[in-house]
Amino acid sequence: MKALRIIRRIILLVIVLSLIVLCGYGFFISPNEYTFKNIKYINENIGSDLNDFKIAFISDINLTNDDSLERFSNIVDDLNEQDFDMVIFGGNLYEDSIFSDEDVANTLKHINCKYGKLAILGDQDRNNTLEVTTILNNGGFEVLSDTSRTIYYGNATFTLVVYDDETDISSLNTNSSTITIGIAHYPDTYTTAQDYVDLQLSGHSLGGSIYIPYFGSLFTEEGCTTYNHGTYKTSSSALVVSNGVTGKSSFPFKLFAPNQILIVSLNTTSSN
Repeated sequence: MKALRIIRRIILLVIVLSLIVLCGYGFFISPNEYTFKNIKYINENIGSDLNDFKIAFISDINLTNDDSLERFSNIVDDLNEQDFDMVIFGGNLYEDSIFSDEDVANTLKHINCKYGKLAILGDQDRNNTLEVTTILNNGGFEVLSDTSRTIYYGNATFTLVVYDDETDISSLNTNSSTITIGIAHYPDTYTTAQDYVDLQLSGHSLGGSIYIPYFGSLFTEEGCTTYNHGTYKTSSSALVVSNGVTGKSSFPFKLFAPNQILIVSLNTTSSN
């Protein structure tokens, strides 16, 4: 009996220490870390010239102060060392009020992109639509809203469609001889969009901030109650949700939902 009590106490101690370590990591370390996640999207309709075309998808930068801007500047330096052709910003440049607009624009301008820099606005950006759009434009990004566009690359094309939760996607041109890629800040727009796009890229959810494997995100909010972490697939389309670059200062915890920049590679089924 004495040995059993000792074992129980050891197990309890291990559990308590593990929780302390996880909480410390989730609060002090993980919020500042970031990673580049490579995702291969395979579709037989992708033209051969488009094979291995890479999109860097950045979402939820959530700038709050000069320290966060310096961190983002370091992220841009690391991003420039990655292999990608196009960069798309998925919304939420600032968390709240705008500051250092010229410095932010210059940091965005330093993103070296081979082919194009496109952006949409997030829910927080819409509080300062004109100002954020101007900063993105000055940073070399074209801001799109409720539109479709044919992207030409060599002899291949794909259709890029931008929409939000109130958009009638059926009114946009989603017909494509190759593939249609949808960009929406809210992941839950996929509920409707999956009938019109082959691939959707979204942010907003921050990966749930605290994600428990096999259980799911502990925290969800409007726009990401159904889809909020990782990759989702149907028989004809897929959704990839970014964990974002930075969590919100009001809840800085990040656990099993690391800050990330996605590098999405378009590939035919014949690619290795």
